[in-house]
Amino acid sequence: MKLLLILAVSSFSLALCHAACFVAPIETEGKEGKPNVCTDVYDAKTYPIGSQWNTAHCKECWCSDNGMVCCDRFGGIAVMEGCISVVDPETCKYKFYKEDDPSTLCTV
Repeated sequence: MKLLLILAVSSFSLALCHAACFVAPIETEGKEGKPNVCTDVYDAKTYPIGSQWNTAHCKECWCSDNGMVCCDRFGGIAVMEGCISVVDPETCKYKFYKEDDPSTLCTV
């Protein structure tokens, strides 16, 4: 069981590197063996089916009977010519900095 969990977490880590959304299975708790909670892959907190929450990693997640779905809150990839895009972890929005001077914000 632990090996399965390790493989699942590793798979999700790879998915996070390449996709804006990912799906994780729900876990079984209780005597009936029915799936009834989602475990946040970032902080290991559990959430009941029907829950929605934001993670500290700029993800919005939902827990349903079909699994946990988490998507980027900042909306994919952003490009501005001559600038480098960086996700601000406090606002979960892109900030753009000049390529030749990364300490200076780009103006629109």
